[in-house]
Amino acid sequence: MPENRTERLVRLISANQDDLYRYIYSLLPHNEDARDVLQETALAITGKFDEYDTSRPFLPWACKFAYHKVMQHRDRNPRRLRYFAPDVMEMLAGDRESQAHLLQARLVALDTCLEKLPLADRTLLTDRYNSRLSIADLAAQVRQSRRTLLRNLQRLRHLLYDCVGRHALIGDGR
Repeated sequence: MPENRTERLVRLISANQDDLYRYIYSLLPHNEDARDVLQETALAITGKFDEYDTSRPFLPWACKFAYHKVMQHRDRNPRRLRYFAPDVMEMLAGDRESQAHLLQARLVALDTCLEKLPLADRTLLTDRYNSRLSIADLAAQVRQSRRTLLRNLQRLRHLLYDCVGRHALIGDGR
């Protein structure tokens, strides 16, 4: 049975939600604001989905909506701290679009590199970055001093950075 419009829309938004959030967050680095803009973007995409050309990639099309929603959010919140001027945001959005293939390769490489880590290291990273535990709470949980924990996290970040760099280059054919 062929997929209907609503099923296709839900599938595309679900499959691209994390990438779309990262794009929004790169332009609007406040978690709550980025989540609000993500919801607004999904609504805008829903309203214009009939105009989507299925022969073209969905994410770049969706990112254009996200960019406009980020700019609208900034206009609605003029007192909010702004990190970038509009022309800088436009430049960042363009750079993000042109580097999408490299960013995707790095995300795939990150998954590969994370799998190579011992379980205890993966758990530590998950607790710190996915669960967003504070350093103090995490240090208490893993029974390490704050200083030791910070050294371990720094060591893991360096390992992942080097590993992702090697794998992303291989994935790019270099």
